[in-house]
Amino acid sequence: MKTQLNKFLVLILLLSFTSFNGFTQNDKKQKQQTKESITNLVTVEEDHDKTAVKFPGGHLEVRDESDTVTTITLGHKRFDVIDDYNRTRIRMVRLPHGKFKGHWAGIDMGFNGLMTSDFSTNLPPDAQFMDLSYGKSINFSINFLQYSIGLQRHKNNIGMVIGAGWTFYNYRTDNQYILTRDENGNTVGLPTDRSVKKNKLATNFFNFPLLFEFQIPTNNGHRFFISAGGYCGFLKKAHSKVVYNDNGSKSKDKHKGNLNVQPFQYGTMVRMGYRWVKLYATYNFSSLYMDDKGPELYPFTIGLTLLSF
Repeated sequence: MKTQLNKFLVLILLLSFTSFNGFTQNDKKQKQQTKESITNLVTVEEDHDKTAVKFPGGHLEVRDESDTVTTITLGHKRFDVIDDYNRTRIRMVRLPHGKFKGHWAGIDMGFNGLMTSDFSTNLPPDAQFMDLSYGKSINFSINFLQYSIGLQRHKNNIGMVIGAGWTFYNYRTDNQYILTRDENGNTVGLPTDRSVKKNKLATNFFNFPLLFEFQIPTNNGHRFFISAGGYCGFLKKAHSKVVYNDNGSKSKDKHKGNLNVQPFQYGTMVRMGYRWVKLYATYNFSSLYMDDKGPELYPFTIGLTLLSF
């Protein structure tokens, strides 16, 4: 029986890893090439009661003392060759897939921007006090909660991701305006003749995404992923800060009052990546300031994931 099983084992391996036709005993050269190919792909482990053969995409196991004398695993299917009561039968077992795991939890860092309602970064005259210094307008996120939901029964590469995170948005302007409210309660920028060294608006939100994610397996076992969906967020606090340089001495003015920043934000998000390179982008459908309380500007962000949880 064991000799027959060994022959069966060799036959299975030859059928799995060779792509030639019309193989014959007299073709010694092709036999040698096939043998070398199988040797490079296959590893054999022997124990006192079993022999295990591992190859890309599966493995085969022959046990000496068992009714199930041979098991062949290919991907997420296992074939059991059972020899009992003087008969041989084959049973197929579908192996469970690993759970779907999305890409949200981690630490993100990127850059902020502002657009008008027609998707232009050229701001109108009444919004020039919010003309950003893009290289200094940084956002930083800690996405601390993630829940992944697989949408497939027999696969694990499509699913939904929900979660929670905290994001700090830093809008650096560095211009000669002071962010304040006028007599009507509207947010405006007042010109100043003092030397401004740093000028910014800072906000932080608790954000909650709902993303649909698709993952594409690659030959080396890693996956490329892309996810898209929406998010909403609630303002925790906002403040403005101006640092002056008056005759070589620094002074600062920090304002924590009501700056008419929108207390609730919502928008769309795209995330994609492969291995350690993970990128994201967001666009707010809600404006930075409340309606009729400041210029109509829509935030967007572009960045990368520094660390995944």
